[in-house]
Amino acid sequence: MTGKVLGIGLQRTGTTSLYFALKELGINTAPNAIPLFYNQKDKILRQYDAFMDNPIPLIYQQLDQCIPECKFILTTRPQDTWLKSVQWLFEKELKTLNPKLRKVANDIHQSFYGSEQFDRDIFSSKWQVYHQEVLHYFMNRKEDLLVLDLESEFEWDLLCRFLDKKIPKKPFPHKNRAI
Repeated sequence: MTGKVLGIGLQRTGTTSLYFALKELGINTAPNAIPLFYNQKDKILRQYDAFMDNPIPLIYQQLDQCIPECKFILTTRPQDTWLKSVQWLFEKELKTLNPKLRKVANDIHQSFYGSEQFDRDIFSSKWQVYHQEVLHYFMNRKEDLLVLDLESEFEWDLLCRFLDKKIPKKPFPHKNRAI
């Protein structure tokens, strides 16, 4: 595998599971990509080979322009269960963040959703538009995109074939499950 791996799935679509899966495959995976929200050429790009979760869905097209030979993984799940999970995140989990990290999360959410608060209609619309945009963006580059529904596909096969990696003997990680 050459280039970088960008997990472009929205938050609460299995991004944490993908993080642990890539680490298991021996890919140097960033614990977070927040510096890229402020500077898409941040030194973190040289330090790690894979990035996912916020803010990657917001900036993946810009990163695609400045990083050669990227592979993109769109983790997804059914929209209804995603909405329930994101509602839990916004109404419960985000409130526990320290103020500095909460401000960063709010800035990212404002940039992506146009809102710092959970709104079912806004988030539902954004989920649909985002998935359509991703599929359109990669319409002529299908070999660069893997769509992975981690709610039903907790297996190594697709991911390992896509990244040209051997299948580990361990079960696929299923992490950070709340809803």
